[in-house]
Amino acid sequence: MEFTINHYYSKQNSRCGYCKGAKCSVSHGMHAYTMFPQDYQELIDRGWRRSGLYCYKPLNNETCCPCYTIKCDALEFKLTKSHKKILKRMARFLRDGKKDKIEETVAPTVINKDCDEMEEDAGASGGDEVKGSESVGGIRDEPQEPNLPISTVDLAAVAAANVEKHEAARQENEHFDDQTPFTSQRDETAVDSKSAEKVGSQDSGKKPHDGTNLPRKKAKIMRLERRQAKLAAKGVANAEEKSAPSKKSASKEKTLADFFADVSPNDKHTLEFKLLHVKSQQFKDTLKSTYALYQKYQTRIHNDPPTHISEYLEFLQQSPLKYTKTRDGPSAGYGSFHQQYWLDDKLIAVAVIDILPYCVSSVYFFYDPDYSFLSLGTYGSLREIELVQQLAKKVPALKYYYMGFYIHSCSKMRYKGRLVPSYLLCPEAYTWHLLTDEIRTKLDQHKYQRFNPNSDAKDVDIFEDTDLNDVVLLYDNTYLTYRQYIQITGDHDDRDLILEYGKLVGKSLAHRMLYVKT
Repeated sequence: MEFTINHYYSKQNSRCGYCKGAKCSVSHGMHAYTMFPQDYQELIDRGWRRSGLYCYKPLNNETCCPCYTIKCDALEFKLTKSHKKILKRMARFLRDGKKDKIEETVAPTVINKDCDEMEEDAGASGGDEVKGSESVGGIRDEPQEPNLPISTVDLAAVAAANVEKHEAARQENEHFDDQTPFTSQRDETAVDSKSAEKVGSQDSGKKPHDGTNLPRKKAKIMRLERRQAKLAAKGVANAEEKSAPSKKSASKEKTLADFFADVSPNDKHTLEFKLLHVKSQQFKDTLKSTYALYQKYQTRIHNDPPTHISEYLEFLQQSPLKYTKTRDGPSAGYGSFHQQYWLDDKLIAVAVIDILPYCVSSVYFFYDPDYSFLSLGTYGSLREIELVQQLAKKVPALKYYYMGFYIHSCSKMRYKGRLVPSYLLCPEAYTWHLLTDEIRTKLDQHKYQRFNPNSDAKDVDIFEDTDLNDVVLLYDNTYLTYRQYIQITGDHDDRDLILEYGKLVGKSLAHRMLYVKT
């Protein structure tokens, strides 16, 4: 099937998983029968997000807890001391199989998120939630698809009934990643002038990360350099140091790839990663293991009662994204994947992710609570950032890590802003803006914000009333424009609903994705 096909639901009011209010979470939603990765990329760049086959867009100026799409530039990502501590802890555990002494006596705290539970050391950050207290950000805390009837769509019949349109769409989609990213227009306005000046002053003299793997130093060399630095501080230096002081200053910090490459054949444990597409046979072969891990995680972390496997499949295996491989795309292809973490022969964590033309989008993350001492939530985020860095080597445009939503009004959900540099999507102009203390202060004052300071800035893909006639519909298995539909049926009943849909998805997608007309 070469079309993206959606059933639009309009506005929905539901329970909020963050403030726990009843019917105060306001969003728009649609059921996706099938969707191309590039179409979903454009949707998330307009504030949409998926949960299984359900796609939703919070109405931030009305909802109780505004949800702002957040992304991190993986090629400019900077490790913090806390990140390095977690990476070193994992390396020590793999090397000798022992827990840190402090981990054996201090119970971990958890920071909940909609795509995983992020664990830190006790007291490492504000807004932590002690394990066992009421959680936020579980899979059931996202808006759920309304229990309303939808049409059954026979994808094969749609393709057969629209051969010419289907073939044209196939040719267009075949090399979609050869095209200039539509979002490039928005990226140019990602940082306003004040923020840019602030970042420039903070990063003066620092060379930005260029996304390449830096050579990993051996421990012996690192110890020697530390010793030489101490001697230099005491006024003792050898001839080499005196003649070439610039070499020490030019030494580069370890990258994520360096930390992850710090393994040895003599390590007591082996941590292996498998990236499996959700429709692959390998995924099906591991379904029993992943479901058991999911059950353990949900019951012990979110205090959820045991659930049937159908729920697991509905939210974390079902995906509307079509598996797509292109000439210049990533070797794994585009679509929905599970990145499995195998400690020796035991599955200890699973990252549910979407690989899209310009990003890796985190959907959910679950892990074995018995390994909480490894801070797997944070470790998983770092692994996903490193995955983006690796993918960007072949696909330079694929350089962002999307973390879902940043919810400033819920203190337990602010941790996503700790990945630097991170950007928030303006809910009106759909431009990206560096998350700074200035923006945090504004959100403290008022939970809804238009981040673009230029009041004249508008959505570059704005849908006007005059664009209605070219909206494409699926009616009785037939591809029609709205104009053609009106000429055939004379039915104007859904005009306002289709206008609303067009304004939410934007002109380009409204003229490309099929709106199911019942």
